[in-house]
Order: sequence, then structure tokens, then C-alpha cells
Amino acid sequence: MASMTCRRDHCESGDSGLAMRILRPDSGHRRGQQPSTPTGRQGLPDAGPGLPAKAGAPRHTPNASVAPRQAKPSTRNCTWNSRGVRIPATGDSTMQRTRGGLRTYRRLPAAGIGSAMTFGLAVACSSVYAADDCASLAAVTTEDSTVTSATVVAAGTSISGSVVPVELCRVQGVARPSSDSEIKWEVWLPQTAAEWTGRMKVNGTGGYAGAIPYARLAQDIGDGFVTAGSNMGHDGGESAAWTLGHPEKVKDWGLRAHYSVGTVAKALAAAHFGKPVKHSYFEGCSNGGRQAMMMAQNYPDLFDGIVSGAPSMFYPDLLMWLLWTGKTLTPSAPFGPPSISNVKRAAITQRVLQACDANDGLVDGQITNPRACKFDIETMGPSGDGTLTGDEVEVVKRMYGGTHRDWNNLDSEQRYTGAKHGSEADWSPLFADNGGYGPFIGHFVYSELTPPYEWRRDINWDDVYDHAKAMLSPLTAAPSPDIRRFTRRGGKLIQMHGWNDSVVPPDGSIDYFFALTQWEKLQKLPSGEVDERIAELEPEDVAETANEFGPKVRQFHRLFMLPATGHCGGSTGPNSVGGGMPEPPKAYRDAEHHVVSAVIRWVEQGVAPDMIVATKFDAAGNLTRSRPVCAYPDEPVYHGSGDINDAVNFSCDKKKLQEHAVTRSDLVNIRNSLTQRQLELPNR
Repeated sequence: MASMTCRRDHCESGDSGLAMRILRPDSGHRRGQQPSTPTGRQGLPDAGPGLPAKAGAPRHTPNASVAPRQAKPSTRNCTWNSRGVRIPATGDSTMQRTRGGLRTYRRLPAAGIGSAMTFGLAVACSSVYAADDCASLAAVTTEDSTVTSATVVAAGTSISGSVVPVELCRVQGVARPSSDSEIKWEVWLPQTAAEWTGRMKVNGTGGYAGAIPYARLAQDIGDGFVTAGSNMGHDGGESAAWTLGHPEKVKDWGLRAHYSVGTVAKALAAAHFGKPVKHSYFEGCSNGGRQAMMMAQNYPDLFDGIVSGAPSMFYPDLLMWLLWTGKTLTPSAPFGPPSISNVKRAAITQRVLQACDANDGLVDGQITNPRACKFDIETMGPSGDGTLTGDEVEVVKRMYGGTHRDWNNLDSEQRYTGAKHGSEADWSPLFADNGGYGPFIGHFVYSELTPPYEWRRDINWDDVYDHAKAMLSPLTAAPSPDIRRFTRRGGKLIQMHGWNDSVVPPDGSIDYFFALTQWEKLQKLPSGEVDERIAELEPEDVAETANEFGPKVRQFHRLFMLPATGHCGGSTGPNSVGGGMPEPPKAYRDAEHHVVSAVIRWVEQGVAPDMIVATKFDAAGNLTRSRPVCAYPDEPVYHGSGDINDAVNFSCDKKKLQEHAVTRSDLVNIRNSLTQRQLELPNR
């Protein structure tokens, strides 16, 4: 069988010499430049993954508009780009979209023409691919990916502990965007076009990744997706050893891996089904949430809808926060005695609930908006009831206050926001040590070759912060509010975060919303004037701008803050909403209860989610609480009667942000976001 090679701007078939070129008017753009033109999209009739809905909720049916697959692709010389737009065959003259409408393609020579492109992907529907022949996909390559295996997997097979619900085509491969890269990926495809919804989903991974998220792929394939994931360029769990001496692997993990995975998944889908992906999606939480933001900011043509949970988008600042918490909570040594016991941390949470639980009108064990909680930890210290020692009070203040320039002075310049009231029982120092973030500083930032590297002892806090940020921001940071290239072509972004998250402080997600509203206001000004306005920002300016430009931002971005929810789940509140948070049972994976289904409905039917109904289940699978989580800044309001554990007895109340809703701590993240709006990334 002849092979088909797809590069970023053309495809070549070994048996025909076929070559096609995509002309992309947006090739080579960077942040802050004019975006590429929106392309039209064809909607699918269902708004979720084709799953049965909860009783009383809208029921979604599998897409019936996808035609059965033909015996062989009927068109030999055609391509699709990464947005699913058909490209003419060699020698043809036709039309292409531009910002102003349409223009004529140039007639292309027969073969061998290509140019360096940033985002393009061509996939040929050539007859080298036999219908329903999974093995033939081994002939597909993209510019940096090679297929290593393409096999049919029977329904009921267990892959790394995840049972696949339907027969599928499992394609394994490796991407090598650099000579030191080895991004292992998998793409799972439904066997026939009749089983395919026309959708593709790529799944992000948390932490340092190091493994393919098989559980997500198994659920997706049952929902009719072409689904994909990767190890992000290295094997192994939460260890930073892979970073030592491997800057290209850090680049793969930081920004490149999912671009490679998304492009090859589209290529395989087009080859397998003889038609391009209709709609493409990305989901991830924690580091996966950061990857999601990277996709919107830096690869805006690749996905139509994105779900970003608890995103570690201010990554260098987050890294230093994790070291701050590790040194604060276990100051003497890794896994040493804690500076404040679990029992006392739980007691603090109970006192916070006593002070603030009723702020929303209900005493229900969760705080709807911890930013409105006015609790003074001194009431538990020596000047209060004596529950905490003076040193323990200082530990709590360090956790609430976030990182500062001077380790020994909490009145020095603040660098990053901290944990929220109500999260105390969930505080953990383990990420600095178990998560490998302390060694990461030594291995990658300072190239320390061998242990013992003890970051508690060896880090000069003030110096290392700036050095780490300079080293890591171009590879890992994703806080830019300039996502015009994504939104102007119709892209939709759902962001969510747990209020009790002490791993990735939740203020960062709210501050990103504020940065988006600021950017809507400032983007047409000259760059120098924008920088002046950023430097002069005051809390009242931020609140006023959020009220004025929030409705415009909500046309493409929705933020959902989950009460009593820890890092990507956990804690005590209802948080089964999917998208990297806990997955609800199948009957609740509709657009009202599930964030991925919600972004699908938004992209394909234009119905934006004003709320997501979060659910909580006991060990037996019984629903114990459901609550609406409203699009920020709106908040749920109890109707005054009925079961407080049933979401039907609540509605979302429109909120106007007051001046006091924005703090000087918020300005740290907002400025951080806005000043990185044109962050130049290294060669992808």
C-alpha cells in the first residue's frame, strides 16, 4: 500500500505524486495581530454526546445526519484543512475565505510545493485508504507524527484498566517535533461513519502527565467521538527527572504536544471516514486546563470548543506558590512534621463556615462566594480563644496571603494570590515534594545534575522567582487575554474552578475574566498606551470595566466557580460536572449537567450556558445534592421553599460587580495576564 504524507501545507501520495497546498491568510500570526477570518460551521442536531438525559431534562439523541460510510472515498484529489474547509485539488481554480469574504485560489503546480506554516493541516481523501480498514491508517503521517500501530479493538477489552464500550480502531503513534521529542499518542476512532458524531475531542492531562488518559478515551469513544490523548512527551508520573538536560521535552510538555495530537487526530479521522471532522473539542483540568488555555491562545484554528478546569495558566507563579505552600506547611524537610495539624486545619474550616456559611441565606455546609467572607484568623490565636499558637496563625496568614517577593516579609510585594476561606482542610504541602515541583526548579531552571538538591535550603526566594518566570513563561504560561483569533472564528471557552482549590488558587480564573474584560476595552489602543493603562489600574476601574464589557466577553467565555470544591474535584460540595472534574453518571451527561456537553451545544446550536447543575453522589451512586453553578459573576438564589439539595429550587441571580468585589491582590494577576498578551513563544 502506498503511503500518504501530510505536512502542514500539503500532502503527497507515493502512488500518484499528488500534492496539494493550503493557502492560509493567517499563517505566521502572533498574539495581538489581526485574526484569521471566521469560517462557517455546520451544526449537528444534538447538543451533547448523544447520551440519555436525566429524567425531566432535555434528551439528546445521536446525530442522525452523518451518512453511512462509503466503500471507498469517492473523491481522490481533495483535501481539508484543520477547520474542515475543502481545499481544491492540483491545477484547480476555486475560492477561499479571507477577512473580506472570498478570493480566488491560485492555480497550483502538480507537486512538490510547500511553505512553512504555523497552523495548517492538509488531509487527502485518497483511495489509498480502504473503507472500514483500520490497518490502512498506518499509512497516514503528518509533519511530525508517525503511526506505529493501527488495530481493531473489540468491545469489552480492557486497556490499562479502562474497558472500551464499543468496537473501535485504535491508532498509536509518536510525534517528534524536535530531535529530542517522543510524544506518544493514541487516537481512537469509531469503526464506521454511522457510529461517529462528526466530533473530535483531545484530552489534556494533569501534573507532569507521563501517561495517556485512557479513562477519558474510553468514555469518549462510547459517546461517538474520535478521541485522542498523549503522554505529553515523556513516560512516568509526578517526577521532574525528565526535565534535566531536555529543554525540547519541556517545550513539548509546555505547549507543543496537543497541537501534534490534534492535527494527527484530524488527519486520521478524514482518512478513515472520507470526510473531515465537523467540530473539534478540548478538555482538561489543572495542567490540562493550562493546556486548554494554550490551545485557545496559540493554536486558535485547532479547536471549536474548549473546557478549561482549574487552569495552571500562570505556571511560573503557580510553581513558586507550590514551593511557598510546601515550605510553609512542612518547613523543616520533605514529609516532615507539619507546621499546623490536620485536626487544626479542619477546625479552622469549621470556624470559617460558622462565620460565613449563612452569607448566601442558607446554612448548608458550603460558601457560595468565599471572597465575600470576612473571617479574622486572629480570633483563633493567642489574642482570641487560643485554639492556635502565634506561629500557627502566621502559617494561616501565609496561605491566605499568597506569595511575596520577600519570604520573610508579608508586607513586601505580592507576586501571586493565595488560598480562600473555607479551603483550610484541603491544604496540602505534597505537591512541592511528591509532585516534583521543587526538583523541577533544580533540574530545569538551574540544571542541577545530581541530588541532594534541597529547595527549602538552596533557593534564594527573591532571585529564583524572577529567573524561573523568565525561563518558564515562554514555554508554559497561558494567561493572555488576547484570544481574538479563536473567538472571531466562533470559538467558545468554558472555564471552571473550585473555590476550595489550594493547589491552583481560584482567584486566577476570576482575574482572567477581569483581564478579558479589560482587553475588550483596551485592545484598540496603541500598545504603549495600553501598558500605561495597565500600570494605572485600580480596583474600581476593574469592576466598572467588568460590568461594562462582561456581556461581550460572555459571548465567547463562561466561568463557573464551584463552591466547596477542591482541585479538579474533591472536598465536600457537588462537583460532578465532567471536563476534568468528576464525571457524573451517564444519565447526567447532558448540556445542563455536563460542561463538555454544554460547550458542544454552545458551539453547534448557539445556546450559551447560563448555569451548570453540579451533582454529588454517594458511594452507592445515589444523588445526594444538586446545585446550580451560575456563570460568573451571577450567583444561585434559593427560592425560599423546597429541598435545598435539589437544584430545581434555585435560580441564578444577575449580579453587578461592586468596587469591593475587586482587590489589590486581583491586580497582581490581572496585570500579569495583560502584560503577557503578546508573549512570543519559541518555534513550535
